[in-house]
Amino acid sequence: MMTSVYNDADYLAVYKQKQKILHIFLAVTLVYLTFCIAWLIYYISLPYNDPMQTLPKACVYVVSAVYVVFLYPFMGIKFSRLRRYFKVLTGFSEGRKNEEKNYFYCFEEHNLQKDNVDVTYCIFETWNKKKQEWMEREAYFDMEKPLPQLGSGDYVQYIVQSNFIVQYRILEKGVYEFEEVSDEDEYEDYDESAYEEDAEDGVLDVETDENAETAEGVVSDEEI
Repeated sequence: MMTSVYNDADYLAVYKQKQKILHIFLAVTLVYLTFCIAWLIYYISLPYNDPMQTLPKACVYVVSAVYVVFLYPFMGIKFSRLRRYFKVLTGFSEGRKNEEKNYFYCFEEHNLQKDNVDVTYCIFETWNKKKQEWMEREAYFDMEKPLPQLGSGDYVQYIVQSNFIVQYRILEKGVYEFEEVSDEDEYEDYDESAYEEDAEDGVLDVETDENAETAEGVVSDEEI
């Protein structure tokens, strides 16, 4: 049986939280408008050039600044993030899904956002029959969810939607061992390749010098 990353409770929880923030915003906005209208009525009722005219202006300016400061982080960041996350969850239930079976390699974090959702890379290894070589397959896992208990070499069946893993199942545990390449081996391989390139360049330089000397000799003989 496959494990589902998301369920109806997640969808309902995000929906309720989104509605709660929206209601708070509407309530604060209503209070703000009532406050401004009350001071406007007071301002209109004052005589012309009354010294108290500066009071309603100052109060409205201060409260407006506080309202804007409240509005940006609360609606521009928090509500917008929840709305987008809710949209992603809705897409998971309606969009097209793909099923794959690959060998799990590791998790990687790259501070990446996919559809405004923080994700963790799930690296799988898959065999390419056409190229006859192993290739990496990257899928996304929601950072809001606990990582699945996958170990290196596990043979995993998983379902992706928009490259997000929405369901998974471990078919076999640790059935494949990946070859680890150490930094020393990579350094040695680099030194050997660099040495071979330098040697080839040296041979070419020697041949070039010999050809140049031969050409100079021919020219001098002709001059004589």
